Amino acid sequence: MGKGGSAPPPPDYSGAARETAAGNLDAARANIAANRVNQYTPYGQLEYKISGEDPYGNPTWSATQSLAPAQQKLLDYQNQASMGLGELTGKGLGYVSNMLDTPFDTSQLPTTGFNPSQSYQDAYMQRLQPQIEQGREALDIKLANQGIPVGSEAYRRAMLAQSQRENDLLSSITTQGFGIGQQARQQGLQEQAFLRNEPLNTLNAVRTGAQVQGPTFVNPAQQANTAGADILGATQMGYNAQLAASNAQNAANNQFTQGLFSLGGAALMSDIRSKENIEPIGVANNGLTVYKFEYKPEFKDHELAGHGVHYGYMAQEVEQVYPYAVKTLDDGYKVVDYGLL
Repeated sequence: MGKGGSAPPPPDYSGAARETAAGNLDAARANIAANRVNQYTPYGQLEYKISGEDPYGNPTWSATQSLAPAQQKLLDYQNQASMGLGELTGKGLGYVSNMLDTPFDTSQLPTTGFNPSQSYQDAYMQRLQPQIEQGREALDIKLANQGIPVGSEAYRRAMLAQSQRENDLLSSITTQGFGIGQQARQQGLQEQAFLRNEPLNTLNAVRTGAQVQGPTFVNPAQQANTAGADILGATQMGYNAQLAASNAQNAANNQFTQGLFSLGGAALMSDIRSKENIEPIGVANNGLTVYKFEYKPEFKDHELAGHGVHYGYMAQEVEQVYPYAVKTLDDGYKVVDYGLL
């Protein structure tokens, strides 16, 4: 039997899968475009545009961020300040390198030894010496007025007390001399440290001023995920559909063949005028069309017809190809001898 009409042709699953993937890709492109909204603010603007396409034909995007004129001018100033700061930093590094190579010089500082202290002590003694001499003269006059002779025990004790007062004054002057020497040395250290650190302090003051703001990069919109065409699955589905159609066709062919074979060599009423509800269902190997039909009520009880659904040929068609297999009855209706086909 040839191809029947009972099983519909399988759809193009591969084409459907490709069209689905193409639709998903178009939706993803629309979502991407919707997420790329141009923004305009008093400080600048952000604009998106399609700049080209990738090797697969998908559009590639670029984002351009530009500043308002006043903001751009401020950025130019900041860039100039940054370049100047870079130059100062280079100089500062050179200065630090030289400073590390040159140890701190203490040779020119005042020492805490006797020389500077003696100088301060001598200065104090020059100022206090007249007072000491006046004190001794006053003591001598006082002792003489009291009738205490020179060399006596009372005189000796009075002079000893005077000597102790003078020694205490000398000790105080010596201590003050050492204190002033230490203070002078410390002041000298502070002056040299200031001169040594002053360039670095100046550089730090410049560096901690208005800093250049780094650029803010644009976060691109999230790409939508798309699935490619499932060619393997579509092929398998197409194969299964074709196999099912083939099985259905084979089952129909078997049904047709069994129906025709059951006729054997019988001659049946095959005149198209005796049939109704006629439906072509296939083509036999001999080239004749096989029909499903019922006999009209007036022929159901005919000895060469019957009740129910039947399968077979139309006598008029068989007569054109195999005229020897068709006979005409006395009433003018035609029958087919299936044994001759």
